[in-house]
Amino acid sequence: MTLRQAGLASLVALIVAVTLSACGTSAPGPPTTSASSNLVDHAELVKYPDGSVDRTFLEYWSNLQFHSWADVAAYYDPSFRDFVGTAKLINAKKVGTTFYPFLKPVIVRSSSDRGVTTVYYAVRLEDGTKELAATTWRKVGGNWQIVYDSRLDAELGQLAQEKTQLSEPGTGTAESTQPVSKKALRASKEAAQLQSQFLQRELQINHP
Repeated sequence: MTLRQAGLASLVALIVAVTLSACGTSAPGPPTTSASSNLVDHAELVKYPDGSVDRTFLEYWSNLQFHSWADVAAYYDPSFRDFVGTAKLINAKKVGTTFYPFLKPVIVRSSSDRGVTTVYYAVRLEDGTKELAATTWRKVGGNWQIVYDSRLDAELGQLAQEKTQLSEPGTGTAESTQPVSKKALRASKEAAQLQSQFLQRELQINHP
């Protein structure tokens, strides 16, 4: 097994741990007040060396906050963008359009293992609840690129559910009060598995 193959195998295993540890919440704290007070600023960026994965993560988050969607997409691994589709990736991240300006990430720790590095972070939700999440990165052409984003599964799922639900007869508006259809729920579940499918495909390509 090559170093790249070992890294991919490690990453697939890591997803289980990341998903279990990063999607939990803690007891509510003080509610978030304003977007401006939660924006990632220059003072926070310069705490980390230029080119480090931690600084890259904060730069990525700043682009989320300012809705710079093309720049956001550029932080994801090119092969992942090709697998999911850049337009779908951008639309999934847009699910959080109204939330990201109010979510200020606090890096908890970073952990590296055979070619990939995971940044674990916490955000305080609008109701004051603390959410733990993570992004996993690898170097591609000298640049850090995301190969796993723990928040993206739910965003892809919500995007697919809403799109499918709106296509259902009698539910052609966002204000529809119709219950979510089985077809929409199935589409949501399938979309939420895209990241895992991508990593499994990478393993098969590099280690048939």
